[in-house]
Amino acid sequence: MNDTNKVFFDSNILVYFADNRDERKQKIADQLVRNAIQNQNGMISTQSLQEFYNATTRKLLCSPEKAKDYAQIFAESFSVKQFDTELIFNAIDISIKNQLSFWDSLIVSAAQDSGCIAVYSEDLNDGQIIEGVKVLNPFVAA
Repeated sequence: MNDTNKVFFDSNILVYFADNRDERKQKIADQLVRNAIQNQNGMISTQSLQEFYNATTRKLLCSPEKAKDYAQIFAESFSVKQFDTELIFNAIDISIKNQLSFWDSLIVSAAQDSGCIAVYSEDLNDGQIIEGVKVLNPFVAA
């Protein structure tokens, strides 16, 4: 893995990778995922995998088997961060300090702990720097 420019993927980017209802967002997500796989600098968390599976089977009505196949591809293609109590309490601190939801703070905590320079997410403010990690919303029009 290229440790100097690691990027973290929130589950919503992974969902758009599998979602053909919005061609523009799917194309952007596809390019980001493929670039990270090629550059070997992508990271996700167990939370990203869980949220991806839940969203694709409930909102996209993707079959559980297909959603699992996608999740396995992500888990094999990216480094996967598992949570421990230290990360959870760091996320609580991030949530309190930055007035973010706990779940968004958990993504930031995992990205920060993993040494990522950025987190790709649609849920946070594009360009915002949280605890040294830059938020990039790839769907914001340039």
